[in-house]
Amino acid sequence: MNCPIAIRLALLAPVFAIAACAPVETKTSLVTPSGGATMTAGPGDVVMNFQSREALPNAFGKADLFGRTTNAGGTTVRYVGSQGGQAVFERTDVQVVSNATTMSETPLIVPTTTNTQVTGVVGHTQVSGQATSTSYRYVPPRGSSQYATTQRPITFTLGAGQKTSVAGKTLRVIRVQPSSVEYRIE
Repeated sequence: MNCPIAIRLALLAPVFAIAACAPVETKTSLVTPSGGATMTAGPGDVVMNFQSREALPNAFGKADLFGRTTNAGGTTVRYVGSQGGQAVFERTDVQVVSNATTMSETPLIVPTTTNTQVTGVVGHTQVSGQATSTSYRYVPPRGSSQYATTQRPITFTLGAGQKTSVAGKTLRVIRVQPSSVEYRIE
């Protein structure tokens, strides 16, 4: 059965309307490997690294229909060393604020149509011709600005068998040695 294009568009319009109404949200994901395996870190090593992405707002203040995002910052947990049998960690949170929107990050392609007319005489015969050509001009996105802010790093300690929650994931210390820590991300 062949549906006319108008009917297909009428059926798809509510889907696009609902998608265009999604709120602008920030999603945070763990970038470092997890998988529950026991890992080892030395002083200065990053044990957890989270990246946050925020949906680009469209002209109506809702999330971009195509799912485009911008950097919103992140969280890093770094192993600093051991002290008194405890692993010392440092958590740093960075927030990135941007004025990026779908309009500032979308390039434009502007078509220009040119009509050319030629008339003349070839020998004793009157001739004329007409041609239409279209060219395209690329206008890059105007771009946006952003700035990052960070709070003073938070220092915390964990002993063997202890755990803490960071951005929805659990950091569990398995063993603390003088120059390293064994841990698991769950």
